[in-house]
Order: sequence, then structure tokens, then C-alpha cells
Amino acid sequence: MNGTSTKALILNLLFILFLWPAGKAQNRPEGYFCTTKGATLRYERRAPSSGELWWKHTMRINEVTERPDGALDVAFSTHFQSEQVKSPIEGLLPAWATVLTTGDVQVDVAATAASAVKKMFKIFKFKSEGGLSTLKSMAAPGDLLQDIHAVVSWSAFRYTIDCTERKVLREETICVPAGTFNCIVVQERKLERRPFYKNDRITLTWYAIGYGIIRHDTFFLDGRMESSEQLVSTSLLQTVSLSE
Repeated sequence: MNGTSTKALILNLLFILFLWPAGKAQNRPEGYFCTTKGATLRYERRAPSSGELWWKHTMRINEVTERPDGALDVAFSTHFQSEQVKSPIEGLLPAWATVLTTGDVQVDVAATAASAVKKMFKIFKFKSEGGLSTLKSMAAPGDLLQDIHAVVSWSAFRYTIDCTERKVLREETICVPAGTFNCIVVQERKLERRPFYKNDRITLTWYAIGYGIIRHDTFFLDGRMESSEQLVSTSLLQTVSLSE
């Protein structure tokens, strides 16, 4: 091999290494979640009409542990920073997800909710049950998703989250401040109840392989848009398409 060929080979290898889609690791399952340790995804939620910033939300992948069967346990944290409107929870919130060998993503909604409630009521002991959410890697338009019923209890109080009417609406390529992503769009009705609080909304969420949530819109039951949260930046190198 001459010098020119060797140089060309090295350049090609460097090109492949630097442009290999973020969130992809050889022999690792892929799903609608980020599995790159140390990665950060930054979001902003705004009012739909005025564009007024409500809050900033940063998600960081802290640890990725491979199970003997090849599934991945992902420990991540989210941090909310209030702007004009108070965010749902201040400070750092730990959470967990599992990416199965099929690429299906499971999130324990009840455990995550318990972490949030503990921030508000620190003196109590909490119990969480139910609330396992699954998003299949092969989800396609028309698919119906299993309902979610999560319960967090403490003292004489209960916090419940019910996600119903869940379905995959379509595949869609969208542009957000962080870039262009090929996504599936999931619609659901989300009802949250806790002492002195009730929130009943319709949501649309855009998910991309290797990233997870790209955009999340909330609507009142009469169809009026309430808010839109979009991915504004990420430490990941490249977007991932559905066809890859």
C-alpha cells in the first residue's frame, strides 16, 4: 500500500469514527432513549403564542450498566431551572430507565414521581407502585400503547399518574433548535392528581432513536395548546434516523 492509499484509509477511518451516530454502541440495543454515558440533552419549555420561556430542563446520562443478558440500565438525572413560570420541581432529580435487548425502553414512572415528591415533602416515607412505561423500538403508526397507572403514597396522601389513550400517530421529521430529527409521534392523555392539585392534559411527544424525547407539547382538553418543550442542544454528535 503506497503513502497516498494509507493516508486515504486513515482519513476514512477518522471520518467514520467522528460521524458514527451518537448513542450507538456496537452490540448494544438501540431504542428511543440515550445510552451514551456523560451525554447531556438540554430543553426549553415555552408558551406557544408569545414564545415566553417558562423553564429550562437539562437531562444528563450518569451511568450505563450492561446486564448479563445485554440489556442496559441507564441512571440519569434531570435538572429544572425556573424562568417566568415555576417549574414542576426545582433542583436535581434522579431517574432510571432500562433498554432491553430488543431496544424496547422501560421507564419506572412511579419511582421517578416518588423522587419528585420527595423534593417537596422531605419528612415523609414514600411508597411507589405500578407505573411501568414501555416504548417499543419497532413502534409504528397505528400501534396502541399500554396504559400507565402509577401511584406514590405517603402518610395519608396519594399522588397518581394515569396515562391513557396512548397511541403512535405517525412518523415525522422535525426541526428543533438542536437540529433535525426523524421521529415517531406518540399521543396520550395524562391525568395527575395529588393533594390540592389536578392536571388533565393531552400530550404529543416526538421520540428519536438514540436520543429519546425531542419535543413535548401539552394541550388543554378543548384542544388549545398549553406549552411546547423542545431539545435546544445536546452533546451528542449526530441525529439518528428511523431507517438506520
